[in-house]
Amino acid sequence: MSFNDILTLLGGLGLFLFGMRVMGEGLERAAGPKLKHVLSLMTKNKVIAMATGMFVTAIIQSSGATTVMVVGFVNAQLLSMAQAVGVIMGANIGTTMTSLLLSIKFDPGAVFIFIGILMIMAFSKKETLKQAGFVSMGLGILFIGMDLMKDAMTVLKDLPVFQELMLSVKNPVLGVLIGAGITALLQSSSVSVGILQVLAEAGEGKLPMEGALFILLGANIGSCVPSLLSMANSSVAAKRTALIHLLFNIVGTTFILIATCFLPLATWAETLVPDSPKLCISMMHISFNVICTLILLPGSGLLVKLSGLLVRGKDEETKTLKMQYFDQRLIKTPSLAAEQLYREVCRMGREAHNHISLAVDALRNMDLTHEKEIQYHEELSDYLEEAITEGLVAVMPLELNEHENRRIAALFHMVTDIERISDHADNIYELAKERVNRDAKLSDKAKEEIDLLFERVTRVLNTALEGLEEWGITDSVMRLLEAEEQNVDDMTEGLRHKHIERLKEHKCTPKSGVIFLEAINNMERVADHAMNIACSAREESFHNHLLDAQLIKKV
Repeated sequence: MSFNDILTLLGGLGLFLFGMRVMGEGLERAAGPKLKHVLSLMTKNKVIAMATGMFVTAIIQSSGATTVMVVGFVNAQLLSMAQAVGVIMGANIGTTMTSLLLSIKFDPGAVFIFIGILMIMAFSKKETLKQAGFVSMGLGILFIGMDLMKDAMTVLKDLPVFQELMLSVKNPVLGVLIGAGITALLQSSSVSVGILQVLAEAGEGKLPMEGALFILLGANIGSCVPSLLSMANSSVAAKRTALIHLLFNIVGTTFILIATCFLPLATWAETLVPDSPKLCISMMHISFNVICTLILLPGSGLLVKLSGLLVRGKDEETKTLKMQYFDQRLIKTPSLAAEQLYREVCRMGREAHNHISLAVDALRNMDLTHEKEIQYHEELSDYLEEAITEGLVAVMPLELNEHENRRIAALFHMVTDIERISDHADNIYELAKERVNRDAKLSDKAKEEIDLLFERVTRVLNTALEGLEEWGITDSVMRLLEAEEQNVDDMTEGLRHKHIERLKEHKCTPKSGVIFLEAINNMERVADHAMNIACSAREESFHNHLLDAQLIKKV
């Protein structure tokens, strides 16, 4: 094999991998906004979950990538383990579609590339058609890369070393190890099976189908590597989900290996498709995954139990600094990632509300028994601001629709305002500690005024957070909020004057007077930040109504 042949082989492999990536990304972007809808259709019905796994993997053409996403979904509490098992099994079937596509006899590479470029140029403003163009172009590049690999490998068939290697693949263990190793390296069973198809065709019968079957079995095990790597920093449930993928393929491989001792499976496949090694390999690949899924799907609960035995423990119920709904693996599905970041912001808002409530209660009652909880809220607020902002920055340049882009921009502002609310809660709690340390008494009247002011502040904050969670504040609600926030401002100003009068009349000590004034100032600032949150939600709501009106007008 000459140096030029080696370069041709590497170039063909590079084009094959690049074409696979372009095609997968184009399909994913075209279907991205619908993936969340598909996910929502999943129930505890194993068949529906399996069909969903097949559909998603057929889009992105990598069972490993699908499983990584599923691990992320479990970690983000979007899926239960019971749902995830069906999706993983379906993913193994969905990834076989590439091998079937590559077994086509004609050479459409240049045609697909030409059609794809025309679509990208002609439909640059129509996102779905544009992405369809990328799919077509990626498919064409994939075929051309495969042809280059086939041309380079054709010279191998007469080499003694190649012939010995092909004969040695009849050893089941060696075949499985070769398939697992290549797939683990390439991190895609679709790519490794495509290379196997090229090798079989170029060898002109030198590669025995039985050996190809063993390599296929190993490829399915090797496809588990991406999901196993994704186990790091995941919840216990997510780790078990990744392990289920490996267990499923190991059990399936073991079953088929045992079956080959009694049944001539490879010979049967070769008899059905005698003149096409590529199609024969594709049919074996599809049959293996379909048969294993049909056998193991009814007993998927046993895989869940086995994963529980292998991955001990349970998720910590103690309060920890982590994202509950967003996971970095969700970046592969931008629309879903944006939705989960929004849920994290809503969670941050609820935590800030609890934070300010605990702080005001501590101030009013001179009660510091909740100090650990308040400290947790303080640390969580700082953590979530940084983590959510990093997530928003990561999602912002991805393929999102206009509505999602505006929502991401609004969430940036909301995160800052929510974090500032927690800062004011910290300030109030520091005043509570100062009051305890200095034994600063507040009159009953001062306590009553704090209660009345905080009641109005809470009303503003609750309405703003409800608007955030429902993502839309109507004009009528906004007018009520503006009036309520103005009442907070007026009341704060009035309380300042009243308290100064109490100081003049010596009804209150200077040290308690300073604490009271600082406290009402911080509460008034909480209402201001709540209004900022409401304005951001209202602005997005306004844009949505405007878009709806424009669409209706066009229709």
